[in-house]
Amino acid sequence: MMHWKIIPTIFIILLLGSCKSDPHKPKEPKKKTPPKIINVSFDSDSAYRYVEEQVAFGPRVPGTQAHQSTLQYLKQKLAEYCDTAEILSGTLTKRNNRVVPIYNVWGRFDVENPKRIILAAHWDTRPQSDEDPEIINKPADGANDGASGVGVLIEIARQLQSIKPAYGVDIIFFDQEDGGESGGPPDSWCLGSQYWANEALENGYNANQGILLDMVGAKNATFALESNSAMYNQSLLLETWKTGQGLGYGSYFLSIPGSTITDDHIYMNRFAGIPTIDIIHYDLKTPSRFPEHWHKQSDNMDVIDKNTLMAVGHTVLHLVANKR
Repeated sequence: MMHWKIIPTIFIILLLGSCKSDPHKPKEPKKKTPPKIINVSFDSDSAYRYVEEQVAFGPRVPGTQAHQSTLQYLKQKLAEYCDTAEILSGTLTKRNNRVVPIYNVWGRFDVENPKRIILAAHWDTRPQSDEDPEIINKPADGANDGASGVGVLIEIARQLQSIKPAYGVDIIFFDQEDGGESGGPPDSWCLGSQYWANEALENGYNANQGILLDMVGAKNATFALESNSAMYNQSLLLETWKTGQGLGYGSYFLSIPGSTITDDHIYMNRFAGIPTIDIIHYDLKTPSRFPEHWHKQSDNMDVIDKNTLMAVGHTVLHLVANKR
């Protein structure tokens, strides 16, 4: 008869043996730990102030004192927040052989990082309010058309000081975007991005992807899936809209197709080869799909809404911070 004291030992041995994995059974793949979400803070009061400070200089029409004062302001802001900042100046010859001076401004974070994302907006003001039936030849403040995108990106630059994204970030403000001919050739617009894109290509600059902001500050603004953006970088376009909707801004980021827009992202894509999307106001209430104040005297601080600045700024900052 077995001694009862050895029975537990035999039981444990048998139990351990039964727990051994079958060598012929395939191992289950290890589950990947999802990356930790970086929660970001975007200050819409701060972004609003940056819009207001640009508008205070007066219409930023190229060749004016307001334009030059704003140029120095933008350089100073990016120098304050970014790792590097500079004015990229040059000239571009238009179809009529007129030489146009260009003053783009950019700031860069984590310059040596080979993975890069570029964020862009234009900072100049249209020389005339040609959509305004009452005052055609006078420039507007351009609070939404130009200053809103710049204000959002300055605030994003300020926040990026305390965030270490996986991507290096470049922020660029394009000059001479809004001086094109109404009804004229598309390439009469976006001269600053045309100049920069050619120079970027020649100098070997590249980025994995880009986001352009244009007219992103008006009350109750809506943003549709712009057609050129869908063609050049559909995955980033859908990711951006999903991010905005996930953060609670679904009333701004509409999952509907938008028009085809000639904007700075065209030349970032075609000339520089950077797959870039455009977040631009798409107004369902107007025949042109541009907001009611577009290229009119009414494009002033009265149209700017902090909730819209928050929706766009928070979305873009969250997306950039969590890029892998």
